[in-house]
Amino acid sequence: MAFDLSVLRRYLIARRHTALLVAIVTAFAARPLIGDRGAAPTMFSVVVLTLMLVALYAIQIDELVGDREALLAQRRRRSIVGWTLAIVATAGRLSALFVPIPRLYVIEAISWGVFFSFVTWVELRGVLKQREVTSETISMSISVYLLLGLTWGFVYIAIFMDHPEAFSFGGATLSPSAADQTVFPVFVYFSLTTLSTIGFGDITPVTLPARYAAVAEGITGQFYLAILVARLVGMQMSQSASSSHRE
Repeated sequence: MAFDLSVLRRYLIARRHTALLVAIVTAFAARPLIGDRGAAPTMFSVVVLTLMLVALYAIQIDELVGDREALLAQRRRRSIVGWTLAIVATAGRLSALFVPIPRLYVIEAISWGVFFSFVTWVELRGVLKQREVTSETISMSISVYLLLGLTWGFVYIAIFMDHPEAFSFGGATLSPSAADQTVFPVFVYFSLTTLSTIGFGDITPVTLPARYAAVAEGITGQFYLAILVARLVGMQMSQSASSSHRE
């Protein structure tokens, strides 16, 4: 049994970034699939908490290549910061579930946004440190892009909950009191269309903070894709050159 557990652990460690990508996609897909009624908010909370645990696992495991003492200290700091932000975000979620008032939704959105910002930053550093293009490198790169969309979604939720007039929904209405049922999927959708610069125009930022947040996200998405492509191409060329040299 001990041997089987060690094999499973090595398997999970080697594929932790793929597991994170699957968890992110599952979280995106779960909200529209489970609907808005009954136990849907609670079920979605479980999905997001699972995503949180997978993210914490992914960012706390590394190969410790280099100065081992410095890397161990860095891992400890990362673990402390990650778990502290996760506890705060979880507390915010539970508070909003039991006391559904707009101010708590703002605090919840900010706490989750900060947590996923931290995860995104750690994953981005991991992408930039890679030396070879592997399936895990690709999974990590996609995860960073989707995490950017998720993080900005929480930024928009915080703006909306604080100032409901910050966004126009093309004649439709969205009430802050419906935060658990509809606000999250709406603003994650808006965030992803903004990040990818698709911009359907059905949701429009109206106030200055909302407009600048949307512009900042669009620029961030384009810069990330440009840097990512350049990085992956550079690594692939370096791999090809090394292989040719060995032959």
